[in-house]
Amino acid sequence: MIKIGLLGAGWFGREAHLRNLLRIEEVEIVAVSSRSAESREAASSLVGSELQTFSDWRDVVAMDEIDAVVVALTNDQHFEATRACLEAGKHVLCEKPLGLTVEECVSLTDQAEAANRVLQIGHEMRYQRLYQEMKQRIDRGDLGALQLLWCREFRGPMRPGWRSSEARTGGTILEKNVHHIDLFNWMMNAAPLRVSAHGGTNVLTDREVLDNAQVLIEYENQQRASLEVCLFAPFGGECEIGACGDLGRIDTRNQALELVHHRFDIPDRTVMRIGDAGDDANFVDGSGRVDRGIGPELRAFVDSMNTGTRPLNDGASATQAVAVCLAAQESIRRKESVEIAEMLS
Repeated sequence: MIKIGLLGAGWFGREAHLRNLLRIEEVEIVAVSSRSAESREAASSLVGSELQTFSDWRDVVAMDEIDAVVVALTNDQHFEATRACLEAGKHVLCEKPLGLTVEECVSLTDQAEAANRVLQIGHEMRYQRLYQEMKQRIDRGDLGALQLLWCREFRGPMRPGWRSSEARTGGTILEKNVHHIDLFNWMMNAAPLRVSAHGGTNVLTDREVLDNAQVLIEYENQQRASLEVCLFAPFGGECEIGACGDLGRIDTRNQALELVHHRFDIPDRTVMRIGDAGDDANFVDGSGRVDRGIGPELRAFVDSMNTGTRPLNDGASATQAVAVCLAAQESIRRKESVEIAEMLS
């Protein structure tokens, strides 16, 4: 039995992590932390009266009986908490982003390697069956030589509170779109070279963070990925992600669970619905959309601890995603292209 602690038992920690952890038989949730008494009480009502609750996350980390920790604190606390967990000999699943700087990400990745502990980052889109199917088709050459990737996400605002703070989130692209950039990096399987981006706070002017952005990422071999995000479009909420090579194209819609594959050599058009397990613990995010990757991600975390295998979303991949996000935000500030090498240096 793997004994797990949760740092951050707020809305996301409970609805995303606790509900899914409770469905994994070989896991025992021993303790949680939250500064909110209401959140601690809500966690206890989910897990049971045997759950130990603390107002300070450090008290959870200090528990010798805990084998692993899920870090679901605000972004600005990820580095300190993950470092403390690794120093205490715990395996860690840290919510994205791993850190607010590349230096923080590199430090934690090196620390986990030295301690021989699993460090997994919460890029759960890699575990959604829809995108795994897309990745498999790209890798086996269904599209030929991959040239372009794109993501278009028009949705309502993120939940209010700390997510409106530039300092606590690291910025909109790092907080929100690191998921999509990580997906780009995974599917491209190539090094990102430079980023050109534009964005602003045009409508949600009561917040510090961007409410819209357009990001263009250049990869090796003249491959490119583009991201278009808008956070003041309250209806719809569908996230469109696509890929195009010299032999075909794939289009996906994540809420419809739809994948469409077009071949260019013959007039074939395959439409698939990529179902899921119908898991009752599927997480519904702040805009009302179902997120189907968190349950499989947590099961993969347990598998990595049991087998010693490297997570699909490890520290190195998280570092690369953070570097691209920071380059995009720097590009918006400087109004010029930014080299990824500058971020990694």
